[in-house]
Amino acid sequence: MNPLKIIKYGKYFSESRFLAFVTRYGKKLAFVQRAVVLFLCLRDQDTPKYVKAILAGALGYLILPIDVIPDTIAGLGWVDDVAILGIAFKVANRYIKTTHEEQAKKLFPFGR
Repeated sequence: MNPLKIIKYGKYFSESRFLAFVTRYGKKLAFVQRAVVLFLCLRDQDTPKYVKAILAGALGYLILPIDVIPDTIAGLGWVDDVAILGIAFKVANRYIKTTHEEQAKKLFPFGR
């Protein structure tokens, strides 16, 4: 998927909805820690606006209940979400700081 197509899901992102998602799934899904890293990068003032737009889109897609592959399908439901997060990581890689990783690890010590 083209990273610019991810931006359209940014309208579904809100900090409160993301925090509710993390609270609900934080101990159930191993990739939540990585999503928190993206969230912290999104909130960082040093992250460029175009990267923030892609991160907001990726996190919006993550919390959106209707996906390409519904999250309710056991084993497969989260594959598309993880793929979108992977693309967002590739785009944001140079802007992710060690502090983002450390802070996410403190909040969610499990997962990767």
